[in-house]
Amino acid sequence: MNKSNYSIVLIILLSMHGYSQTNNLTSSPYSLFGLGVENNSNTGRNSGLGKTGISLDASKGINLTNSASFATIPEDEFVFDFGGSAEIINVFADDIKEQSITSQFTNISLGFNSKGKYGMGLTLKPATSVGYSLIGLQSNIEGSNETFTTNVEGSGGLNELRLDYGRYLFKNLNVGAKISYLFGKIEETETIATDESYLAITESNYYNGAQLGLGFQYKYLDTHNFGLTVDFPTILKGSKDVRISKYSNDTYILLEDTDGEGIDNFNLPLKVGIGYSTSFKNILVTADYNRSFWSSTNQSDAIGNFTDQNIFALGAAYTRNPNGNKYWDLVDYRLGLNYNSGYLKVDDKKIDTYAASLGIGLPIGRRSLLNISYSLSKKGTTESILVEEYINTLNINISLSDKWFQKTKYE
Repeated sequence: MNKSNYSIVLIILLSMHGYSQTNNLTSSPYSLFGLGVENNSNTGRNSGLGKTGISLDASKGINLTNSASFATIPEDEFVFDFGGSAEIINVFADDIKEQSITSQFTNISLGFNSKGKYGMGLTLKPATSVGYSLIGLQSNIEGSNETFTTNVEGSGGLNELRLDYGRYLFKNLNVGAKISYLFGKIEETETIATDESYLAITESNYYNGAQLGLGFQYKYLDTHNFGLTVDFPTILKGSKDVRISKYSNDTYILLEDTDGEGIDNFNLPLKVGIGYSTSFKNILVTADYNRSFWSSTNQSDAIGNFTDQNIFALGAAYTRNPNGNKYWDLVDYRLGLNYNSGYLKVDDKKIDTYAASLGIGLPIGRRSLLNISYSLSKKGTTESILVEEYINTLNINISLSDKWFQKTKYE
């Protein structure tokens, strides 16, 4: 099924009323664009702060928004950070509604700081997710009264394996670098059935490539923190496997089976982010801005055009007494706002997202945290051929920390 036809069937998809549950990482109709939808969750603390973090340190767990933050992992500390999320997605178009539930892991991260001079981290996390289903599309065979039924399903996405390095350069300035390896498979299966035959077409697209990034963090007067990140443009190489089979009169026929066929590469753009945060008494306020220069990649989707993406984010946190000894003195309360303009225009309409989040950081042990956050986001619009999504996301993350690299003293 050609992607240029998807705009027609987006609304048809929503004619299936009621509730559905899926094991895909997402069930968004928008995941059929590009490489899928961007990962909607973040690590522990950042999820409750509107996904801000460019200027934040790693005192409350690993911060993946800026590689320079790895330099601020407490001295001789080893951190194991992992989490998962669940989403309830309600999709609307006029008076039509569809609901789905999905779940996924958000990250598995290891980090450490050696002697307070530098920090390193290794992370595996999803980068994009694909999960759409177009079921029961009825059409007539030209020149006859016979009909055929088409079903189309897409799944998969990209993963990111990354290595971060952050180093204390000189007073109040930390620098960092990261290298990410992006890889994954996006699979689409189309079946066409008539009363006498059944045709199945499976296309698996594979992408892989590396991306480099830099990060900087600077502290001014111990109360003002600034951050800068740069992710350099890169090319993801692509290939595909195609398998076409037919069932007719109880006979199976393999029509095509090819591996490693070349497809167009996918270009990732230059991305620049800036962040600021400040603390007064026991309140933290943080703000981020990110811009991705998609228009400079000179590529397009069959349904829409790529456009520069802007993300604005605000966050705030409150701790009753960070230096206290009582449990509830150390609990971290968080909230955040996020606006994402999106990187694709369909029928001259941007697929943008508004989101609000609440979060809490609960101490477990002396250096560890249980982070829980909830966010509600609105994506897209019912104008033109588009649909509107309301996404409820519950994110749970555990950050386990302990002192390493210390010699045992004997008396």
